[in-house]
Amino acid sequence: MMTFLKKLHKWVGLLIGIQVLLWVLSGLMVSILNPEKVSGDQWARQAEHQSHTLAHGTLLEPEEMPVEQLDGALSISLDLEAMTPVYRIRREAGTILVDAYDGSRIETTRQEAEDLAREDFSGEGDIISVSPGTAPDLETRNSSGGYWRVNFSDRANTSTYISVASGEILERRNSYWRVFDFFWSLHIMDYSGHEDINNALVISVALIAIWLGLSGFVLLFGSFNRHDFHFLNFLAKHELVTVTLIDSQTATTRQLKLRKYSNLFNSLAGYDVNLPSICGGGGECGKCRVKMEASDLPAASVIELGLIPKRLREQGFRLACQHELRNTLTLYLTGDTLVPEKNTGKSPA
Repeated sequence: MMTFLKKLHKWVGLLIGIQVLLWVLSGLMVSILNPEKVSGDQWARQAEHQSHTLAHGTLLEPEEMPVEQLDGALSISLDLEAMTPVYRIRREAGTILVDAYDGSRIETTRQEAEDLAREDFSGEGDIISVSPGTAPDLETRNSSGGYWRVNFSDRANTSTYISVASGEILERRNSYWRVFDFFWSLHIMDYSGHEDINNALVISVALIAIWLGLSGFVLLFGSFNRHDFHFLNFLAKHELVTVTLIDSQTATTRQLKLRKYSNLFNSLAGYDVNLPSICGGGGECGKCRVKMEASDLPAASVIELGLIPKRLREQGFRLACQHELRNTLTLYLTGDTLVPEKNTGKSPA
């Protein structure tokens, strides 16, 4: 069970680690992009407000307008569009313009959209295309209804979205915003809508991260035993175990005095006897396999049953990382593992 938990923890940790890396990198990109360039306000021309006098006697009163124009109205205001008085009616479905003289619906034409976009844009570039569309989409997700998309030839590839119904500028988009929006979608993990910070994927990853922390806590305690904390008892007298190392190829021998109950893999490393390992003694790779001879050789652990074939287990092969020193032991090592003895005065590890 612990072996399965270790493997699951490792691979889940890798996936979560990749997402954390994306989160950090995308957050960095979002923070360093210039907000004014992202919003497009840097190239928005400031409107010049002029006062005009209207002949109110010829205009329809709001209650005199056709009923269908007032259906669902939230607010009504009198405005001036191209020197023509209009009622701007805000409804839940969006804002519409109504001719204040006869109550007819006014919609923005393609040419009017070009003129409005050209008047609004103060950057360097000309209009290169105009196309119709319907909101909401990825670049107009906070709006609704038909629009004209006016594209400019500036370096930032600016696009101005103008409402067909009201002639209002819905959005100003450019390359800076599109880069920002891409990294924002990575940051909040909303890869389709780019907006929902409480989407199911974010919640799932958060729950998995919590599980990862809890399982890591369990594995942490499973990786230690009481003998690993011997260094906290400074006054205790420590027993030593004699371990004889034999090079299988050269028959070179070496004897070490290692602390009783210590981990064999770590204790040998303290004397520059570095057994092969990929997992660093974590009991996952099976590379630290050695042949042991002892009066009471311990039975193979669950981890060793999965990493050492039965034939080799019967010959005395065990994993050094899974062995706790208890009695005198002889180890047969592969070539190049047993280095010449040095630092003979070194205290036991």
